[in-house]
Amino acid sequence: MRILYSESESYFKMKDMKRKFYLFSLLILACLCVRTGAQVTERSSGVVELNLRKQRSTAEGRSQPLEIPMRQQTPVDLRDRVMSGFTWISPSSSSVVTSESTYRLQATVNSDENIRFINLFRNGQFVRNIIPPVPTIRQMLIDEPMDLQLGSNNLKVEAVSVTGKKIESNVEVVYDISSAKFYALIIAVENYNDPVISDLDEPVKDATKFMNLISTNYTFDSENIQFLKNPSKSVIIGTLHQMRTQVTPEDNLLIYYAGHGIWDEEMKTGYWLPSDASRDNPVNWLPNTDLTNYLNVLKTKHTLLIADACFSGGIFKTRAAFNNILSVEKLYKLVSRKAMTSGTLNEVPDKSVFIQYLIKRLEENNRKYLSSEQLFSSMREAVINNSPNIPQYGTIQNVGDEGGDFIFIRRD
Repeated sequence: MRILYSESESYFKMKDMKRKFYLFSLLILACLCVRTGAQVTERSSGVVELNLRKQRSTAEGRSQPLEIPMRQQTPVDLRDRVMSGFTWISPSSSSVVTSESTYRLQATVNSDENIRFINLFRNGQFVRNIIPPVPTIRQMLIDEPMDLQLGSNNLKVEAVSVTGKKIESNVEVVYDISSAKFYALIIAVENYNDPVISDLDEPVKDATKFMNLISTNYTFDSENIQFLKNPSKSVIIGTLHQMRTQVTPEDNLLIYYAGHGIWDEEMKTGYWLPSDASRDNPVNWLPNTDLTNYLNVLKTKHTLLIADACFSGGIFKTRAAFNNILSVEKLYKLVSRKAMTSGTLNEVPDKSVFIQYLIKRLEENNRKYLSSEQLFSSMREAVINNSPNIPQYGTIQNVGDEGGDFIFIRRD
């Protein structure tokens, strides 16, 4: 029995040693796999250091501060200059200002060694890297769009060679929406050729006050404002047609109309009445459909229509325009086609409470950036409480609105 027990004990010891050897072999194999995977990852991604700590960021949808620093460094011409291995194409100077939320960086990188990868940074934060198309390349063209934050953006390009040597270059791009052009077409009709259509007393006076306000307090330069006093239909159409070649997709346009309006219930169409309109002949009436057709072809960044006329609410296909308040830069980035009117499908008085509070709120505003939705919200209740009309604000449908908003920018 003793002999049998010894043989059994030896057998189990041998089995235990084999199991330990097997586990040890698996451990060594796993370590080799991890090391090999890390080497492959480094070769493929080019990432040398990773910082996995979370960065503090502004919550989605939270409004930006009203005052955003727009300081710009003194620009230095970079054309035909090689700076630390970089030749800049765009921007062509060390500091530029743009009204667009995206800027295209273009530069040529020249390195003494083969380039492993290129890193892009914005204000010290890593954005993305670029892997060369071939592993043996010492000169590389960068052509990359960069999203900007409102204000000053320090954009850095960093090239890392196969041995870890780094060369870098910085430029400043200031995203300032006030550098965009703001056009205004102001139309006021109070005198009518047809004696059956009653003349008005206030439109030209109200429009003049509005024009002086936006050119003095806001970023509407006088040369970009057209004021049509008592125009005919052909003058209005001709001006809108001419503006097609004037405004660009980076510009903003405000159209203001004060005068008579009419609603055709059978055709479900609203009309503006120019000075040559006749009550019994609609040939010189300006239908909302003509207006929206021009709004569709005027390829602006933002268009805002302000109408102080009877039945002006007929411009809307929908009136659901109030959304969560987004940050200024998000509202400005998205194309918008908005309108605010003095009433729905009702008559409005000659002395306009709507225009009175519109001007009052713009005069009292002390914000740098004021969206049209914020402007309307600040005056809506006052208009309702002091007039028989309910002012309207909404999106003009089927003319290219993407959810943004027109921003009034107060001059410094």
